[in-house]
Amino acid sequence: MVNYIELDVHVSPKQPGSDLLISELAENGFESFVETELGFLAYIQEKEFTDVLVAPINEFTADLGKANFSMKIIPGQNWNAIWEKSYDSIIFSTKLCIRAPFHEPNLNVELDVVIQPQQSFGTGHHPTTRLMAEKLLTMSLQGCAVLDMGCGTGVLAILASKLGASHVIGIDIESNAVNNAFENASRNNVVDVSIEQGTEVQIRDRKFDFVLANINKNVLMEAMPTYANAMNSNSHLLLSGFFLTDVDELKLVATKNGLQYISYETDGEWALIHLAK
Repeated sequence: MVNYIELDVHVSPKQPGSDLLISELAENGFESFVETELGFLAYIQEKEFTDVLVAPINEFTADLGKANFSMKIIPGQNWNAIWEKSYDSIIFSTKLCIRAPFHEPNLNVELDVVIQPQQSFGTGHHPTTRLMAEKLLTMSLQGCAVLDMGCGTGVLAILASKLGASHVIGIDIESNAVNNAFENASRNNVVDVSIEQGTEVQIRDRKFDFVLANINKNVLMEAMPTYANAMNSNSHLLLSGFFLTDVDELKLVATKNGLQYISYETDGEWALIHLAK
């Protein structure tokens, strides 16, 4: 079993400082985050951790607020117990509940998505995942082919299938995420979801009606030509994993690759862009 480092980060004021630090820590390799009353918990494999990776916390400037952290090792066998203590169901009006297997089903919603997060990103708690899920709930996916890049737990791929997509492919670079997404797809009985390990190279010449990518700005900008090439005519690209301040830069890159800007939406400092071809 893989041991993890847990950072218990206290941020004052909590927002937007927590979101800023989560973004920087994610770029430094931290895999998962859990919101707490005073800030957040951040997790990274023990073998990947160095003191350099926590520089964003140590360098958090006075004009943004204050930040400090404590650190401990989480043995691999205790990972799920950590999640069970901190992972609540996420309810999207009467349409959707994203919950863990240890939660009781919510009988008042139309769609029930069961996610055992383990060591992967995508429980519905982070604003970017919420933005993507909320956007998908407003769109028609019936009979569509869907690509979920950086699928993490598989939550968006599974949701797309439950919304009527005819076939969904989830791709992630991390083997832990691929295994986790595969297990979650089986847990939700979505037989039309395929999970693959790799990067955007894995797309090859396949075409999709929807491309979903909840990653980070740098990856999105680099992969934009590949995403555009993977889209059918009249198809949609939903991007998240970045801040509101990044929207204009991503729009510019998208339009240079022949994509049409439709709209953007926000949750706090985080944003989603809807593009079309």
